[in-house]
Amino acid sequence: MEDRLYTIENLVCSLSLLVMLVTVALGVCIRIFDWPVPNVAEWAMAAMSPLAFVGSAMCARRREHISVDIIEQVRSVLLRRLAAMLVAVLMLAFSAIYAWLGWGLFEDARQTGERWLDMGTPLYVPIFFFFAGMACMAVHGVCDVLRVCRGDGIGPVHDHAQHPETAS
Repeated sequence: MEDRLYTIENLVCSLSLLVMLVTVALGVCIRIFDWPVPNVAEWAMAAMSPLAFVGSAMCARRREHISVDIIEQVRSVLLRRLAAMLVAVLMLAFSAIYAWLGWGLFEDARQTGERWLDMGTPLYVPIFFFFAGMACMAVHGVCDVLRVCRGDGIGPVHDHAQHPETAS
């Protein structure tokens, strides 16, 4: 289930990057050729939200955050496991709290109907991805806690398709 979630996160981030690329290029063309088209740069700014927040969930899934680097330096297996558990629980708490706050912010933006100025993009669109990213990170946090309890939640997750030598 977590691998499927990661695949969806990867797709969302890839599409966000594509939106940013296209809208920034289009914005440059609009300025250079003085086309009578509204500024599409707000779509690029809106695409930064899924890229940042859903991308952070991807980093949490792959355990590619600084705490993993620190945990790997600890020599004691017991301390390494305790540190991994602490990080997993704190990540779960952080993401769950911010997912809850993000949902409230999303609901508020949806109910008020606020929009950005140039293209009229609803403000709730980028705010939704704040909530979604934190919710995905909470799911990864739960899975991390379970992995650490099983004894295999320490260190980064390797992509076995790209690095078959790490498959076990």
